[in-house]
Amino acid sequence: MYQRILVALGEDDAINAKVLQEAIAIAAPSQATLNLMHVLLPPESGYPNPMYITADGMHSAVNVDAFQLYIGQWQIEQKTNQQVLDAKANQVQQEHGVATEWTQAVGDPGRQICQVAKDWQADLIVIGRHNRSGLSELWLGSVSNYVMHHAGGSVIVVKIAESAIAD
Repeated sequence: MYQRILVALGEDDAINAKVLQEAIAIAAPSQATLNLMHVLLPPESGYPNPMYITADGMHSAVNVDAFQLYIGQWQIEQKTNQQVLDAKANQVQQEHGVATEWTQAVGDPGRQICQVAKDWQADLIVIGRHNRSGLSELWLGSVSNYVMHHAGGSVIVVKIAESAIAD
């Protein structure tokens, strides 16, 4: 029986709902603890490098005010995600009686999920899968694929039909 289940949540609400539903179904009978996890990309990953080098020296390619605005928006997103995780954890505890905590990490999603699972000593990772294949999976990568191959324990990948994602 699993006692510590890490639930990796992403940006897609339809996938998150299904992943959480599966994790609760596993956790409730054995009174396992859930850890709802979300990973934010680092702030610099979505913004161009503010410096570039030319023949006559280093120049700023980015307006300082624009960069500060971007960082401010990233911090707001971080705080909002924490509030959402806290609300979901409370909802799961109240509605299903499953002990639930949450973690928000910053970095590469696959690596962070594996590291938190190791540090938290998770017995199981439950993660969703975008229905990417071919070139889109090659270019965008697959967090679930990375986790399956690098996690130290068991992984359940939840896949939902394309039609359910579009709804």
